[in-house]
Amino acid sequence: MTSNERPDVQAGMDPLGDIVLTVRGDGNSNAPDYELPPTVPLDSAARILDMDPADALVQAREGLFPERVIDVGDEPGTRFSVPVAPLIRRVGLDRVREALRPAE
Repeated sequence: MTSNERPDVQAGMDPLGDIVLTVRGDGNSNAPDYELPPTVPLDSAARILDMDPADALVQAREGLFPERVIDVGDEPGTRFSVPVAPLIRRVGLDRVREALRPAE
């Protein structure tokens, strides 16, 4: 799937009952289904967008991060999450999946 294709992103439940994003490539693609978390930590989003995590934190605090951020820290402005669906739309499913794949 290339970044100009529009994946179908829907909410679903995994076998353990956790909410996940179910992602399927568009009708022109044979891409398999994937399950991804609904949000990722800011540093993961920064890696996906080829940004320095420290710069990403400054931008998030100033409201200038390229995607919407959710402040999830105990103290305001200390910890952020980023929704995955807009990241998929911006850079493509393959790039997001590769960045979120666990290290082997």
